Amino acid sequence: MLKTCKIQEKKMHSLYNADIYPDEIRQMILESGQIGIEIANRWMMGWPKRVVNLLIQDMYEDVFQHQLLQEQDVIARASNLSHLAPIEIVVMSGLSLEPPEV
Repeated sequence: MLKTCKIQEKKMHSLYNADIYPDEIRQMILESGQIGIEIANRWMMGWPKRVVNLLIQDMYEDVFQHQLLQEQDVIARASNLSHLAPIEIVVMSGLSLEPPEV
């Protein structure tokens, strides 16, 4: 009897402009999973000056963690909206997609 194994591919996301981040911040983002990497990439691609300012002011980690927790919570509560992409759920929830200005 032959057994078949189903191999699941994990979707790996790359961190955009990873060299901009200090080592500790980069590691924190990479360890935060898919949603965290998507937040970091969205912020860096859309608002690079704000990201740099947050890094310079040593505020990035706090605002990133806050955004990550909010998005994870909204997505987890939207199990009945599984037909939507996570970003659509975040937009519908009213959360800001932008990093804060400093």
